[in-house]
Amino acid sequence: MSFHEIEMEDIKKVSPPQWAIRLLGWYCKPELLEDLKGDLNEYFERNIKAKGIKKAKLIYVFDVLKFFRLYTIRKPEFANLLINFIMMGSYLKAAKRRLLLYKSNTLINVLGLVIGIASTLVILSMIRYELSFDKFHSDADRIYRVVRVSGPDLFLSDRSECRTGISYPVPTALKNEIPSLENITSMQYFGGVQVEVPAKDQTLPIRFSEAGVLIDPSFFKILDFKKTNFKWISGNPEKSLSEPFTVVLTKRLANKYFPEGNAMDKILRLDRKFDARVTGVIEDLPTNSDFPFTLLLSYESVKSLGAPFDDWFSVNDDHQTYVKLAAGTTRGDIEKQIAKVHAAHTPKDIHDSRHYLLQPLSDIHYDARFGNYSGRTISRQTILILGLVAVFLLLTACINYINLATAQSTLRSKEVGLRKVMGGNTSGLILQLMTETFLVVLLAGLIALGSAELLLPRLQSLLNMRVNTLLINDPFILASLVLIILVVTLFSGFYPSLVTSRFSPAAALKNRFTTEAIGGISLRKILVVAQFTITQIFVIATFIVISQMNFFRNMDMGFNKDAIVNLPIPIRNEPAKIKEIEGKLNQQAFVAGISFSSTLPSGAKRDNNYSDIGRKDANKREDYQVYEYQAIDPAYLDVYQIKLVAGRKLIAGDTARNIVINKTLAKNLEFKTPEEAIGNEVKMDGHLVTVVGIVDDFYSNSLKSGVDNILMVIDPKRYSTLSVKLNLQGDQVSVEDKMRQIEKIWSSVFPEYIFEYEFFDDNIKAFYLQEEKYAQLFKLFSLVFLLISCLGLYGLITFVVNRKSKEVAIRKVLGASLANILAMFSKEYVQLIVISFLIAVPVSYYGVNNWLGNFASHINLRWWLFLVPGTLVLLVAMLVVVSKSLKAASENPVEKLNNE
Repeated sequence: MSFHEIEMEDIKKVSPPQWAIRLLGWYCKPELLEDLKGDLNEYFERNIKAKGIKKAKLIYVFDVLKFFRLYTIRKPEFANLLINFIMMGSYLKAAKRRLLLYKSNTLINVLGLVIGIASTLVILSMIRYELSFDKFHSDADRIYRVVRVSGPDLFLSDRSECRTGISYPVPTALKNEIPSLENITSMQYFGGVQVEVPAKDQTLPIRFSEAGVLIDPSFFKILDFKKTNFKWISGNPEKSLSEPFTVVLTKRLANKYFPEGNAMDKILRLDRKFDARVTGVIEDLPTNSDFPFTLLLSYESVKSLGAPFDDWFSVNDDHQTYVKLAAGTTRGDIEKQIAKVHAAHTPKDIHDSRHYLLQPLSDIHYDARFGNYSGRTISRQTILILGLVAVFLLLTACINYINLATAQSTLRSKEVGLRKVMGGNTSGLILQLMTETFLVVLLAGLIALGSAELLLPRLQSLLNMRVNTLLINDPFILASLVLIILVVTLFSGFYPSLVTSRFSPAAALKNRFTTEAIGGISLRKILVVAQFTITQIFVIATFIVISQMNFFRNMDMGFNKDAIVNLPIPIRNEPAKIKEIEGKLNQQAFVAGISFSSTLPSGAKRDNNYSDIGRKDANKREDYQVYEYQAIDPAYLDVYQIKLVAGRKLIAGDTARNIVINKTLAKNLEFKTPEEAIGNEVKMDGHLVTVVGIVDDFYSNSLKSGVDNILMVIDPKRYSTLSVKLNLQGDQVSVEDKMRQIEKIWSSVFPEYIFEYEFFDDNIKAFYLQEEKYAQLFKLFSLVFLLISCLGLYGLITFVVNRKSKEVAIRKVLGASLANILAMFSKEYVQLIVISFLIAVPVSYYGVNNWLGNFASHINLRWWLFLVPGTLVLLVAMLVVVSKSLKAASENPVEKLNNE
């Protein structure tokens, strides 16, 4: 509204915000107050003429806040300070007596707050842990990982293929041709290496199976772990990893291999192929790092192991590169320079389809598209959700306190009336009531800290974290607890204190008032609805997440995963050994079939090899498809029960020129039907091969992803995995005994190698390990929310039953039945919980629908997925209400009326 729309007489009717006027009167010195008010009012009228009412009010508020300065703030008189100090002792005594007088109410309030605060502290520990990953390196903001992005849509679109593998010659070229890179380091992770430690008594060596990393000395120049306890115990960081076949051990691994100490210069035999000399020992790397290295082999060893340092095409996904940018350079500039280097060394079709980008070190822990060496990521969205869970837990606990304190304020009406008659003012009453709240919250906070301390070690496996520091010694947790206590005290105590302190003395003494007059009852209903809305959102979301996990477990992935044991083959390309173990295993009655392959049909732990394939006439990059290469034997399809839909299976006489592909690859190669593809030649790695069979689609990755292009060939040189199908029917031999027999056969064929195995279905489950953990976590949160809500409901219904006991007795005398009495108590709460359900459904639908959108295969959201958990919450709530109401409804009305 402008000045032209306001009459002069109307301007004087408009007043500044009343709360701002009261704030000014509260802090301003009396001798300055009138002049300051007059000036502000004059400015207010001018601003109405010039800028309108809304802006004038806003400016007035800012002016009031602006004058909150040392020269305007009134100084408290010594007498007032002394009175407040003396009264504080009185308030503490009164609060203590009242809390002890109403023990049940105090217990409910404390228990609800303990559960909420303890859960919040655990969540804060988890969030802080997840956000701390690799934040302790010097100049961490200038450290990046070089990643590879391929596909028809580049630069991290939904169709991009995101990989971490870097071709071997890339790091050297970047180092030599991009001077603005301050440093560069390469590494290659390897798992399942057998380490032999010489025995002191010259007997057989002690064998261990370890995961290690090939690493160069510049690693510790980029990733220095400076803000941790990391240090070199023995060795030289500049020289210890400079020569081939030198190895550095962490302190834990050194103690494990050489418990007597002095690991330096000891010789370790790796995979029975080469010896490595220990040239250094370092402190264990922090648990909150995505570089969980324990055995560090010099990167120079890669060259001796035959890595293709002149091959710009082949890629090993475990071979990664990290760079540190020079100060003043930008990520975009370096990416452009990397693209030029890549284009200078590769054919056009490769550098047009494959892009090397820079991923900030700060993103590695949170980006599941690329993953990391630790094998676990957590999205920032998940961290945000955990933070919201913590906020809502505290909110529901505060709602409990507000509801109970407001409802019970009627019990202290005469006390309030007497205090006011005796001269007590509103601010003194508020301070007294806030003191009671503070004592309750302080007690709950201290108990919650102890509870969280006890719970956290037991929850670490569920939370997928490792924290060794006690919470009580953690400054962050202690500061968070102090802040929580203050915030919860203010939030929980202010409104009930305001309601109670505003009672009219006359009405209070006569006990003729209700909190509804100032909004207490309506607010109570709103808070109950809000509390159960939050609870139902989490219960519904948890129910749907669990349903999705069950869907993952039970969905047909296109192969059989039951009763199959996978064993890594320690010696590749040894036909005699392969034939020997195959023959011995086939003689066992409990073996239903065996197969050799380069990888598994699916599973989180398997080898992935990718290449390009196109039609016979393909000549452009767009004509090719990326496929996953799998070397199999003739029994592979039968052992895993992968269905053949056209053509024939591969046989022992086939060469690499005969291939079997899946339906998806056939479709992407533009064959109209599987039968049409049979007998056609296609171009694979520059060579023509013939399609002899088509298999049905199966999920080589998790159900979170779609179906990949799959190609299979006979190639015994690549076999690295033995799959044994167990016959679990028709005999009384336990699975443990069968595995012992397999181990015996294994040891007879490979006596110098450790026997390792994994059940195939466990490997499949590993796909969803993170989701399973969070499903369990949200189960726990849902129970906590439900428990807090029911505690508050129990406290409210207890109060209502006690207040309406006389009414219940009269109704029973007049003929009301037990059902009538129960309906009287429960009707209102049923309505409130139904309203909360109606609000929770669209909110939870939006959230879980977005979450399910991350999965290529997921459940459909049916109406019953919302109704079942909503009904469950209603039943639990009604059980709480009825259990308390039933006692009041069953009492003898005569006795109750006699007492009245």
